[in-house]
Amino acid sequence: MHIIFLRRHNLIVKKLENETSWSPEVLYQEAKRIVIAELQHVTYNEFLPRVLGPWITFTFGLRPAFLYRESYSPFVDPRTTSGFSVAAYRFGHSLVRNIHDQIGPNGSPNDNLLLKDHFDKLETHLKDFTGGNTEGFARWMKSDHKSRSDGTFVDGLQNNLFRCEDEPNCPMGAGVTKAFDLAALNIQRGRDHGLPSYTQWRYWCTGRRAFIFTPNYFGLSDHTYFEANILRNTYRHVDDIDLFTGGLTETRLPGTLLGPTFTCILALQFSNYKRGDRFFYERPDPIMAFTPGTLNWSFTT
Repeated sequence: MHIIFLRRHNLIVKKLENETSWSPEVLYQEAKRIVIAELQHVTYNEFLPRVLGPWITFTFGLRPAFLYRESYSPFVDPRTTSGFSVAAYRFGHSLVRNIHDQIGPNGSPNDNLLLKDHFDKLETHLKDFTGGNTEGFARWMKSDHKSRSDGTFVDGLQNNLFRCEDEPNCPMGAGVTKAFDLAALNIQRGRDHGLPSYTQWRYWCTGRRAFIFTPNYFGLSDHTYFEANILRNTYRHVDDIDLFTGGLTETRLPGTLLGPTFTCILALQFSNYKRGDRFFYERPDPIMAFTPGTLNWSFTT
């Protein structure tokens, strides 16, 4: 995705360069401004409705307008919360597939690449695949399905992350050859940041407390019996459950990829990003607003 938006930026620079006499600095800043707007549009118009569902995106005012909408408030804090960055937004780690592929221009797959063998290895993108390197990966990402959002991780992330047998050329440094566990890293990161427990976040989001592990009104009512039993066998007390673990194992809300706690955290954070950003692309500000022509060109190409 980084490469896609990098190339998009350079494409816009070339187009603006052919149509204006702007300096290189102005070309860079204007192209950057357009790419940010396009990223915001894709995020709020295509990504969030699929993650949070149409009802949540409508309720929190996340769906973009046709052209302009004034949603900015100077009283909204757009800073990223720790609960979002350290735990909730890492739900995507459970969507990762164990086998990646490259698809050629003719639509045929070329290679089954195990994640554990190609993660964080630049040569995978530079290797002369028929599919066209980065282009081949982009075609695969567009056409293939993700894994289910739940409490499970593929082997390439849980038992083989950063495993290295090519010392001293290991990505984590010479001598670091043992594998990492991404789920364990996420849990420990939450503890390092001092995140409140899952039950506290759940109460903050839903107003419902959990006193016991049993998935009933007084307990983990957003979990199945299977997930609740795993948590019971892992933690001493229900208030010990880490946010990442508890949120990721919740039963998904209808039409969403997530349970109520992670849905709440993501919806509030993206609402704050939008309402607290005075440069958000939808604003009809007479000085900063995009022209209708620029908006139409950016979001139809």
